[in-house]
Amino acid sequence: MSERRYLVKEMFGPTLQGEGAHAGRAVVFLRFAACNLDCPGCDTDFSPDGAERLLASEIVDRLRALDGGRTHRVVVTGGEPTLQWDAPLAAALRSAGFYVHMESNGTRTLGAPVDWLTVSPKPQHHPARVALAQHLPADELKVVIDDSVDEAVLDRYSARYRCEHYFVQPWMDARYQHNLARTLALIYARPRWRLSLQIHKIVGVP
Repeated sequence: MSERRYLVKEMFGPTLQGEGAHAGRAVVFLRFAACNLDCPGCDTDFSPDGAERLLASEIVDRLRALDGGRTHRVVVTGGEPTLQWDAPLAAALRSAGFYVHMESNGTRTLGAPVDWLTVSPKPQHHPARVALAQHLPADELKVVIDDSVDEAVLDRYSARYRCEHYFVQPWMDARYQHNLARTLALIYARPRWRLSLQIHKIVGVP
């Protein structure tokens, strides 16, 4: 059987993790192509156009070359990374000394462990055939705030996901100021939730 090739949209860095509990840390990024959702206003190009099919060893070599400061931290994202994440790639990155931080939409179980899992659920944008997966080992929950998210929604999330870190993040679109005001109001009403901002966009790094 031939070795698997992964559909990779881009790899870049060093840059900053812009969101959540690790915001401000130096990292490199591995972005897979393809997603099982089509959320309106998504700010990420995960289309297969321009993506490359790479072996695990090729991915590791490129990430090592990008990681000149030896952060040893890679953010694995997409698209939806669980569509491709598997044990051989996880083992290759671990053997290379990388701490793996993944962000997922929470609709699929993991094909292999990661060191840190961010779940960012968006069920309001799911097609009928897609549901949130059960029993994900989330380290943090990040809810992007638009008009569909209220206190009751946050309460359901906090009951579903038992983790240490709960973040709300304003959708950074044309209605950003409105979304930010809603986000702050939700934090005041539910203080266990903390503000996450996309600081990489604010400071102007990829």
